[in-house]
Amino acid sequence: MSKEKNDDWSEITPDYLIKRINARVGSTETLAKPGLLSKPISVNPAEKKIEQIAESCLFKAGMATVIGGAMGVFFGVFTAAIDPNLTAVTDKPQTARDVYREMLSRSKSYGKSFAFLGLALSGTECVLETYRAKSDLKNSLYSGCLVGGGMGLRAGIMPGCLGCAGFAAFSAAIDAYMKS
Repeated sequence: MSKEKNDDWSEITPDYLIKRINARVGSTETLAKPGLLSKPISVNPAEKKIEQIAESCLFKAGMATVIGGAMGVFFGVFTAAIDPNLTAVTDKPQTARDVYREMLSRSKSYGKSFAFLGLALSGTECVLETYRAKSDLKNSLYSGCLVGGGMGLRAGIMPGCLGCAGFAAFSAAIDAYMKS
């Protein structure tokens, strides 16, 4: 049996592994056997750099901000299309221009709100995950409580406590659902 097509892991020596790694530097081939590890070991330096960037808190928070903003714009257009007269208090009939302005106004408002929520929730969760060096449900609870409590504190102590509890429960429920 050839060492290059080795199916028996007991015959692999450190020298053999070093030789295999050196032969694959710069290639797109991976070293892991299917099922051995949860994800293959990448030896390409460009792939390692991209993976480091994608796992950074700044990137995760940025992506959540962009996606949250896009969802907010969508919801703003949707709600303005369903009820375009919500903020209009004039006696004259609405024109298409008025409806367009209403959609634009709501889209901007919802987009900013959702973008902030995405940034705050994912940013605090990532920082907590990095600080605690654990990826578990507690990170979602803590980040939800921090963000909800901080937003609620602008209205007082009781709204801050309710915001903490509500956001923590919501964050934990979403995280538990996504990880199941």
